[in-house]
Amino acid sequence: MGIYSCFRGNIKVLVSIIVIILGVLLYKKYEELQHITTKQKGHRLVFSQEQLTQYNGHIQDKLYLAVLGQVFDVTDGRKHYDQGSSYHYFVGKDGSRALVTGDFKDESSMKDYVLDLSCNDLSSLLNWRQTYRKKYKFVGFLNGRYYDEYGTETNYLKQFKSKLKECKVEKMNQEKENLKYPPCNIAWSEEEGSRVWCTKTSGGIARNWVGVPRQLFTPGEEKPRCVCVNYDMESGSTNLLKKYPDCPDTATMCKFNT
Repeated sequence: MGIYSCFRGNIKVLVSIIVIILGVLLYKKYEELQHITTKQKGHRLVFSQEQLTQYNGHIQDKLYLAVLGQVFDVTDGRKHYDQGSSYHYFVGKDGSRALVTGDFKDESSMKDYVLDLSCNDLSSLLNWRQTYRKKYKFVGFLNGRYYDEYGTETNYLKQFKSKLKECKVEKMNQEKENLKYPPCNIAWSEEEGSRVWCTKTSGGIARNWVGVPRQLFTPGEEKPRCVCVNYDMESGSTNLLKKYPDCPDTATMCKFNT
């Protein structure tokens, strides 16, 4: 009986050890299966790309996507984002670039690269992100191009913000230029071809002069744009302004074939 009791006691100890080991392993596995990793820096929720991919409505029932590195829960918009729906491309990834390019087949590593886009495109992206913030729940950050594993801004995001500042300056300069050289009114018809003309409100810029149509050539741009120039002050204007062929100097309207 003594040997049997000892043996039975050892079995209990062994079973207890096995249970403890299995418990530890299962707990570690549970942590691995959690698809949100809470890092330091204010307990920000940070997803790896692999974790975000699983929020596709199948592996995980919820639908998540990222815009400029910020993750949103779009489950409430399932009819738009579920498999087979128009915006399903964006689920489980950061496809920010496609929000302005419309390329819903881009699965390259550049699908969230935006620094080469125009200021207008970047402005559209910010509007998209603002829309997601208002309409859906923000759930964290994506470890990658815009944020690191702790949810801290990357150098790329700092470059992005720097470009936004440049765009703001560019917009201010453009607004100043529009005040000096307001855009023309433009129309086209098969019978008459192209027609450009100036009024006191053309280009949405109210003023006390009408102006004459001129071509303004901008360095780096292939084609000129039509602007209205105050004829009385044209002599002191930039040499990037050109008259329209066969159009009188003082005419407020010019016609030409394109």
